[in-house]
Amino acid sequence: MKRWVIAIDAGGTFFKSAVISSEAEVLEGSVLTVPANSDGSPETVREGYRKTLEAQLENARKVGAEISAVAIDTPGPFDYEGGYSKMEHKFKAIYNIPLRPWIEEVVGKLPVTFIHDSAAFLSGEMWHSPYGDYKNAAGVMLGTGLGFATMKDGVVLRKPDGSPLYSVWGLPYRDGIAEDYVSGRGISARYKSAKLSAKDIELRAKDGDAEAKAVYAETGAILAEVIKPYLDKVGAEILILGGQISRGLPLFEKELREGLSEVGTLKVITRSKRLEASHMLGAACDCFSKI
Repeated sequence: MKRWVIAIDAGGTFFKSAVISSEAEVLEGSVLTVPANSDGSPETVREGYRKTLEAQLENARKVGAEISAVAIDTPGPFDYEGGYSKMEHKFKAIYNIPLRPWIEEVVGKLPVTFIHDSAAFLSGEMWHSPYGDYKNAAGVMLGTGLGFATMKDGVVLRKPDGSPLYSVWGLPYRDGIAEDYVSGRGISARYKSAKLSAKDIELRAKDGDAEAKAVYAETGAILAEVIKPYLDKVGAEILILGGQISRGLPLFEKELREGLSEVGTLKVITRSKRLEASHMLGAACDCFSKI
């Protein structure tokens, strides 16, 4: 019997959500974005959840879909069992506040599950996979930060606290950490001609700007250097890139492939085919495995 959950990608600026089935279907017309200022008050965040949940309950009601649970994808640090944030860099206002009561006041006593955003990304990409039958995989999220997760024998590898088993963003690299170089701010910092966003530098690179092209090429080489040991550890057959910077993959794919050429198991390097939905799909997948 098909089941349905409300899946929420709880980012720092918006809550993106959808109603998702146990067969990885996104209910038509249910994708919704609601403002949720992570620097705001607890009531602002609570209101973001309320609006999201009420809208999705109505979407489900319209088609007679019974909601079985609520699945939430959120960055860490977070107590994924207890359901409360341990973040101090964003969502400061809800530090240590249990979120389940906020959810239950709208949906009732339904199960509520939480999953780390990197784990959700990879789970969502590989659930009813559009890539083929691969069991060992890695996913990289390239955006404001550097997210990473791995899968072995069809299972996303996690620490006891729910975070990815192998995390790369904070690894020492040159005079800083990996995220200082492979992220939006890393690309901006290495482009010396002007103070521009990674997206603007991407556009300049596509227009032939030599420095912009070099910055993106270096990004591919650095990323390969950072993640190669972990692809070897899990025998990764496929590497999937997500996040907004992954849209510029053609600008750094050659260097990335060259840097990973000695990973003998690796067959596929690709940009996400589910860029807008992977986190929600991953949250739903994780939720269905628990309820």
